Amino acid sequence: MADPLSFRLKKQFDRYIHDPIAAALSIPLFLILKILPYKISSYLCGTLMYLIAPLTSYNSRVKKHMHIAFPNKSQRDINKLASQHWFMLGQTIGEMPHINKLIRSGNLETEGLDKIKKGPAILVGAHMGNWEFLLRVGDLAGRRAGYVFRPINNWILNKIQIHRNKDANADFYRKGRLAAIGMAGKLKNGEVVGLTGDQLLREGIMVPFFGIKTPTPQAAAVMALKWNVPIYMVRVERFKGIKFKMSVENKLKIPKNLEKDKAVFEITRMISSRIEEWIINKPEQWLWAHRRWGKENQAKKNAI
Repeated sequence: MADPLSFRLKKQFDRYIHDPIAAALSIPLFLILKILPYKISSYLCGTLMYLIAPLTSYNSRVKKHMHIAFPNKSQRDINKLASQHWFMLGQTIGEMPHINKLIRSGNLETEGLDKIKKGPAILVGAHMGNWEFLLRVGDLAGRRAGYVFRPINNWILNKIQIHRNKDANADFYRKGRLAAIGMAGKLKNGEVVGLTGDQLLREGIMVPFFGIKTPTPQAAAVMALKWNVPIYMVRVERFKGIKFKMSVENKLKIPKNLEKDKAVFEITRMISSRIEEWIINKPEQWLWAHRRWGKENQAKKNAI
């Protein structure tokens, strides 16, 4: 158990020393990227990430995660996939200051927005392609949506991120009890809410993900059953030339005549399974650095 005094000292150090220094380095970089044309910003960050990331400890983590998902891939294939992933992730970072410009310039193709133009709906996406577009899906459908977000650890950058997303024409709820209350209010008023289904949630339910029992967010399933609201998966794909497609897929078939716990499990399993299909189709476009299965030894323990 961590020493309470040490914990408090670390918290104070992070807040008053580490976070301001990190913000002081990050903010000018963001402003420079915003000034650059989006193509240069995208390819510059992609190239830098491609060159630098393999030298960090994150590279071994990414490769371990890829081995978990694709145990039959050779080391050569994993190395190639990791390099492609780092370039794509760098591009995503370089494109973040230009999301609205990318939409206005026609770089984002949309499909299925008509499905969510009326009535309440739960939208579930994943960290693929460029997930920043997910925060615009409601606005593009002519709706003011509500989205759940996980705060950035750096409190200064977190405030900047919240301010940056003000032009998304959406309400944002910090993950937790307040998010549940906010989303419930949205759905009861016939509105749209969005969340991601591919992050580790220690209090989530265990469903298969690449053959491993994995703690998975169940909020979408619980809300859908409680408020009798449809769930739509929203997929973002990246193509050559900084082109994207965001698709609102057909609504999930909510199982009927099942006990609540079994229905929640089945809906959550379907969401996780669909995200797995997206990843298999375009593996380089997923955020592999995230500890989706927890630590590696825990993933082995939970293997089905």
